[in-house]
Amino acid sequence: MDEKEKKEETQKNTENNKDIKKEEKNKKADTKVKGKVTVENKKSKKAPIITAIVIIAIIILAIVLYVVFANGPKGVVEGMFSALKNGDYDKVNEYINYNEVISSSDVLDSESLDQETMNLLFDKLSWKVTETTQEENTANVTVEVTNKNFKTIIANYMQNALRVAFSGQELSDAEMENYLLEELRNEDVETTTTTQTINLTKQDGRWVINTTDTNLIDILLPGLNEAVNSLS
Repeated sequence: MDEKEKKEETQKNTENNKDIKKEEKNKKADTKVKGKVTVENKKSKKAPIITAIVIIAIIILAIVLYVVFANGPKGVVEGMFSALKNGDYDKVNEYINYNEVISSSDVLDSESLDQETMNLLFDKLSWKVTETTQEENTANVTVEVTNKNFKTIIANYMQNALRVAFSGQELSDAEMENYLLEELRNEDVETTTTTQTINLTKQDGRWVINTTDTNLIDILLPGLNEAVNSLS
């Protein structure tokens, strides 16, 4: 082999070595890229799991807060007013003895009131809790309550009844109830707003509205007692 052939052989070997090194370098680079993709894949798999855990934790916290506030003094008062507004008297009785409260008035008898009449008592009812104070087993909830002015309703009702009576007609109980119903339906009767405090006590771990310490008739049917007292 002459000198020229030796040079060509050496050059060829050098080029082959370069190709081998380049190929090995590319393999290593591929391995690094694959390893990186594997780590990213693991991270991408963990992300949805973490998100799901966070969402579940938020839902659980929301449920706990809802239960705590719904069963607290403010929640109990809000629940009573909402049930009255919606005409759900079974729900109302979870908070107060509705029949007992209404029957405490000398004008209304809950047992003789039909569903329409009971609903008309509260169809204009609205409220806003303005303050809540709570000690260990007692609480006071101050509420701004708006409803029909029952002083006006009773005054109009009695005027109609007396007018008929002075005319010499004798009114039956059904006719008297119809006069009351007409006044309850009267859209011209104004509303009135009063601020009252509702007292609650905790019994067996739950908050209960005190119907003996709180005059709910004055709160729910503003002006009714005043109208009755003025007649007597």
